[in-house]
Amino acid sequence: MFETLFSPITINKTEIKSRIVFPAMGLFYSFDEKLNDRYVQFYLERAKGGAGIITVGPIGIGELEVGVAAPSIASDEAIPSFAKLAQQIHKTGAKAWVQLYHAGAYVRPIQIGGQQSIAPSSVYSNFSGQLPREMTIQDIKNVQEAYIRCAERTKEAGFNGVEIIASAGYLICQFLSPLKNKRTDEYGGSFANRVRFVREIIEQMRQRLGPDYPITIRMAGNDFVPGSNTDLETPDFAKVYENAE
Repeated sequence: MFETLFSPITINKTEIKSRIVFPAMGLFYSFDEKLNDRYVQFYLERAKGGAGIITVGPIGIGELEVGVAAPSIASDEAIPSFAKLAQQIHKTGAKAWVQLYHAGAYVRPIQIGGQQSIAPSSVYSNFSGQLPREMTIQDIKNVQEAYIRCAERTKEAGFNGVEIIASAGYLICQFLSPLKNKRTDEYGGSFANRVRFVREIIEQMRQRLGPDYPITIRMAGNDFVPGSNTDLETPDFAKVYENAE
C-alpha cells in the first residue's frame, strides 16, 4: 500500500524526494506578523524527518487577511526572513512551499486593529461572532492582487512552490459556498460565478509566475454544513482549478 511513499514525484518540473507533505498549521510563535528563529527551528526539524515538501503557513497576504494571528509576506521587507527559512529547509533535501491565507469573515477585529472583516457577503459568522463587510469589486481586485504579489515574493525568496488555501471555511470557501456568498454580481449565484474569484487568482498567478512554477491548492472535500458544498461538488471545483491557466 505504501510502496511509493518514499519514492520521488514531480510536480510541474520540480522533483520532490518523497510523497510526504508536511501541511501548514497555525503555530502562533509570534504576534508581529514576522517569522522568527522559533519558526525556523520548527520547520527545520520537520524537514529533517524526511518530508518531501514542507509547507510554511498559514501566511497572511494583507488586505485584512488575519492580522497578527499569522506571519505575513505582504511586504518586500519580509523576503529576507522567508529566504533564510527556505535555505534551511533546502539543506535537508526537502522542498519548501508557502501557503497563502485569507480568513475572510473568520477574522476578529482585535486581529486587524479594530477594523471590520471582509467577506463575499455580509453574513454573520458563528466562528468570529462578527458581521463582516461585503467586499466591493475593488476589494475583490485588491485581494486577488495581494495573493498574486505574495506568490511572487514567495518565489523571489527561493521557495519551490505556493499553495492557496481553499478549505476550512476561509475566504475562498466563503466565495464558493451558496450559504456565505449571496452576491448578485459576477462573483455570486451560479457555480461559475462563485468559483470565479479563485479561478482568476490561479490564472493571474500562473501568468506572473511563469509556466513551470508549482501552484497547488488545498481543497475542502466537504463543508459538512447543510446547504453548502459537499463531496459531490468537489470534483467540479478541482476541474476548474486544474484548467485555470
